[in-house]
Amino acid sequence: QSYCQRLQHDMYFLTNTSRLNEQVVDKIILQLNRVYPQILTNEEAEKFRNPKASLHTRLSDLLKHLQKKGERHCQEFYRALQINAEQLFNDLPSRKIL
Repeated sequence: QSYCQRLQHDMYFLTNTSRLNEQVVDKIILQLNRVYPQILTNEEAEKFRNPKASLHTRLSDLLKHLQKKGERHCQEFYRALQINAEQLFNDLPSRKIL
């Protein structure tokens, strides 16, 4: 299963369970932006960190954006999720399938 397929499978779990809080989402966005600026540009990172939009909306938009960008982008999201929220990463529906 590709990372983009896994992300599609995990999207509901990630966006609707309130398991990812504002702080963790910010850490993931900053990691994708600072460590991998080719994955999230400064402009994109600012958009996904905008506190005027709800966390659910920003996270949904981020996940859709990464899926459109391709396999490497989705893979790096999973790496950032594992580093910043290991227990949640281990509980992902796609991890249970693997």
